[in-house]
Amino acid sequence: MVVEIIDMDHLGRGIGKIDGKVIFVPKTVTGDVVRVKIVKDSKKYYIGKLDEIIKKSILRCKEKCPYYTECGGCNIMNLEYSEQVEFKVNKVKNIFKKYLDMDIKPNIISSRKIYEYRNKITYHVDKEIGLIDEDNNIIKVDKCLLVSDKVNELYKLISLNDLSMVKKVVIKECDNGLILDIDGKMDISNIKDKCIEIYMNNECIYHKMDGYMVLNNLKFKVSNRAFFQINSSNITRLYDEVIRLANINKNDTVIDLYSGVGSIGLYISKYAKKVYGIEIIPEAIEDAKINIKLNNIKNAEYICGDVAKLIDKTIMGDIIITDPPRVGMDKHTVKVINESNIDKVIYVSCDPMTLVRDLKLLDKYELVDISVVDMFPMTHHCESIVLLKLK
Repeated sequence: MVVEIIDMDHLGRGIGKIDGKVIFVPKTVTGDVVRVKIVKDSKKYYIGKLDEIIKKSILRCKEKCPYYTECGGCNIMNLEYSEQVEFKVNKVKNIFKKYLDMDIKPNIISSRKIYEYRNKITYHVDKEIGLIDEDNNIIKVDKCLLVSDKVNELYKLISLNDLSMVKKVVIKECDNGLILDIDGKMDISNIKDKCIEIYMNNECIYHKMDGYMVLNNLKFKVSNRAFFQINSSNITRLYDEVIRLANINKNDTVIDLYSGVGSIGLYISKYAKKVYGIEIIPEAIEDAKINIKLNNIKNAEYICGDVAKLIDKTIMGDIIITDPPRVGMDKHTVKVINESNIDKVIYVSCDPMTLVRDLKLLDKYELVDISVVDMFPMTHHCESIVLLKLK
């Protein structure tokens, strides 16, 4: 079946029409004419699989990865990088227009690196190890272009082992080495000298030294479970934009919600009077407390617990910075922020759909400024930072 791709959706899939019914075709771009096979037929739409490109769009470029058409990790590698950024900005603008009826003009911050930028990758195992496609089937790959040679070399060594008792493998790259996290059991004798830490089923079985990241002369300990921004090359750009939008001064107390290892809070602490961080993962809070000592920071304090449960008692400050997971904030947290009378809220979001959902509920605040930061080149994902002020 031949389809002309007339647009792209928020997931980076091409959009066409068959007899007036919409079809979504992954790995196609606006302007392509393609032959597709229908793999899903619902009442309102089809999902197609690219079979052949009959006519290439002028927007299309040759993807560098030989696994691109199969792998589910990258979905817009067939666009030049400038077009990827434009796609993401337009995606955010369209979502704000559709769901909030707002015409926005975001500040745009691209990524310093578009390959080898990821400091974390997850490999799945089922008899053999690899990445997964959109249907969760394992794709055996020689290397991934989004991680460093050091990570790819460790992956190759792991693939030589008996993986019959392994489900998943996660590799984190710190500035001083690699952390390996294994879900299952395997022999590590051939990979120990390539790692600084190895965990098996969340238990540390090998420790040479702690993993660290350095951001603008600040040193951050990174453990296996604690969240850290994925794009090492662009973290400071993201955090500098938070500082610019927040316009923090020495009299301000900042509440840092979903604070992780304290990277945002400690990064901005020199501009503030006091920083309070709240995070539910105990390992992240332990890292945050270590990071306070490592950097000799005197005006930051971190509390372990669920943001939704702690926020009632702890929310006393001048600025809120919230950086929730992809699912966004829960309704209780939104309600408490709404009733807090805190003047400024900085919302850092990795999903514009949950962002607009939460902004609609934060009706005591108005949007003053927004930035789109590309932390995930070659994928449809992006970070947004919004500045909200009390009406």
